[in-house]
Amino acid sequence: MAMRHVRLCWILLPLLGAACADLRPDGAPARSGPPGRAGYEDVSKAAATLLEGIRLYENGNFKEAIAAFGAPDVQAAPPAIRVDALKYTAFSYCVLENYAQCRHAFDLALSLDPDFALRSSEHGHPMWGPVFDAAKATSEQDRTHTSLDRERERWRGVDLWRAR
Repeated sequence: MAMRHVRLCWILLPLLGAACADLRPDGAPARSGPPGRAGYEDVSKAAATLLEGIRLYENGNFKEAIAAFGAPDVQAAPPAIRVDALKYTAFSYCVLENYAQCRHAFDLALSLDPDFALRSSEHGHPMWGPVFDAAKATSEQDRTHTSLDRERERWRGVDLWRAR
């Protein structure tokens, strides 16, 4: 039990550090920032909710975990916390055999972080491994098409046959 909490703390520590990077040394926000930027208290609350959701997930309370990951404070958190919440949401849905919602959660995570990947210990799972692979392939294909569309738009109206 104690090792699980230590492992979860190691997961959340980098998330809190990244989310709090714009705080002054005295702990006060460096600036108010644009709307949607979370302050230290908001990030701490979101991280605590994420930790509670992971605890629920690990204890097999998947529906309660999904509710915790969907809490407003988590949804307003920095992307690193939201991506982690979406990953565990996807895992929970897959365990509940709701593969459409599992895929949707992975799609949302990949839209927030296109480089998002599962750990090697998570990747080979028979329930969510194939769902994640399909979502990742679609995400990469969409990114390729988007860059091709931008390239086409750049060349639109240029007469390639006319000498310069």
